[in-house]
Amino acid sequence: MPVIVLADISGSMIGDKVAQLNNSIAMMFRSFAAEDSARGQICAAVITFGGAGAMLHQPMTPAGQLDWTDMVAGGGTPLGQALQLATSLLEDQEQVPVRAFPPTLVLVSDGSPTDKWEQPLAALLESKNGRSALRLSVGIGVDRTSDSQRVLESFSTPGKAVMTTEHTHEIAANFRWVTATVTGQLLERTGQRAVQLEDLA
Repeated sequence: MPVIVLADISGSMIGDKVAQLNNSIAMMFRSFAAEDSARGQICAAVITFGGAGAMLHQPMTPAGQLDWTDMVAGGGTPLGQALQLATSLLEDQEQVPVRAFPPTLVLVSDGSPTDKWEQPLAALLESKNGRSALRLSVGIGVDRTSDSQRVLESFSTPGKAVMTTEHTHEIAANFRWVTATVTGQLLERTGQRAVQLEDLA
């Protein structure tokens, strides 16, 4: 099961926000590694978007083999570039094989994009894996604008509310919820696959 985190590392994330985000993502990956089984494995990647543009900070890697490197914040919020990179990653069958379970995408941001994001989001949602993905959003901070909230809502799977943190120490709690959601999906889908294999036997 592929999981891709799109992490805002713009200048407004400098300090405790990015520190808490780093700790929360590392904790989530450790939990993913503990859920690996013979029937299913979680692989994860992290795309950052900040001053240097959008970058693949963590290539798609099995959770049990991840060696997390902390992100450093600074610059603008080029979400459109991150969405384009996510679409390319999802369409790469070496990274996301055809046999993989539908992916989970997690967008984390505390502000409004500083580039064009509507068309890149539309392209992501029109792609096969983007359309079938479970898409979750986490909004950070009390200073978020109505525009940034609209972006997060547009990204999320319909019916999935945007998770919000008013204080940075709440980031970890939101990522515990993301972890539980992803591992629950893995257990559900591996159970379905086991039933299908039994039917074929």
